[in-house]
Amino acid sequence: MQTTPRRGLVALAYRVLILPGVIAYLFAVSVVVLAADRFWLVDLLTFAWPYVVTIGALFLVGALVTRRLKAIAMALLGIGVALIPAFDVPTARPARDGGLKVLTANLFVGNVEGPAGFIEILRREKPDIVVLEETTRVWDEALSAAGLYPYQSSTESRARDSLKVFSRLPIRAETELKRAFTEERAYKQPLRLELDLGGKPLFLYAFHPETPRRPWQWRDRNAYLSAAADAVKGDLEKGPVIVAGDWNTPTWSPFFRGFLRQAGLASTAGGWLQPVTRFSMKLVALAYIGASIDHIVVSPDISVRAHRIGPAFGSNHLPVIAELSLPES
Repeated sequence: MQTTPRRGLVALAYRVLILPGVIAYLFAVSVVVLAADRFWLVDLLTFAWPYVVTIGALFLVGALVTRRLKAIAMALLGIGVALIPAFDVPTARPARDGGLKVLTANLFVGNVEGPAGFIEILRREKPDIVVLEETTRVWDEALSAAGLYPYQSSTESRARDSLKVFSRLPIRAETELKRAFTEERAYKQPLRLELDLGGKPLFLYAFHPETPRRPWQWRDRNAYLSAAADAVKGDLEKGPVIVAGDWNTPTWSPFFRGFLRQAGLASTAGGWLQPVTRFSMKLVALAYIGASIDHIVVSPDISVRAHRIGPAFGSNHLPVIAELSLPES
């Protein structure tokens, strides 16, 4: 007799909350997966995709409580659709040993802690190549004065788009890609370096496209990635390629996956639940809440020993570190 009110509540929750919720969830994630490459606002949802998957898991728990097979099936289907973008990312082969360590970090122009903490990270991690975004003159001079790297990109590249590269490998050539702009306010270009890898070329691209806060920035970011992918394809015929930086493109965006396929590259990060690299500083006391938009990707002849996130250093981004195994010839 006492179970009747409880059953009534469960039935009400099913009709009012759970069933409409799982239907709306399945519809929403299907729209994002199918249409994110065509609509700006839809693609923006991919920045929060791990949280979207979490919402689906909560609906699944609610469906299991109600014991309604229809709701359970739809919740499972919704989660399955939401996981498609993560499992669709080409991933680099694993390696037992790593011969080259790459670190990329957005220094954040509002960083008030200064370069000292970041320089200590470089001393401890000892990366062979460092790719930096939002590099100011003060940071550039401090990192140069630390004497950790014998080679670095020019100050002109830093001044153009705040990109900076430090390297233990000699820099043979430095080129700013000259893509055609379709947006009136567009100016950003990828930075291409040719490094000397024991007498053979290693091509390094430093990325920092527009953040897609507005439609024109979204269109320009996508054009940036497409133009860079075409350039990378040409270099793949000459030697191994590494692309690193702040892409302003989450792992789950179709434009990230599209770049990898168009360029013929693979991500060094594996798994669908990737750690946050760009986070909200207002919520940092609670957790790193944000998106995975800083990436290191490589050509098929490069394998990955390790991929991890470095410690905080005052920026609203965390460093991304990859230990790579390069081809012997």
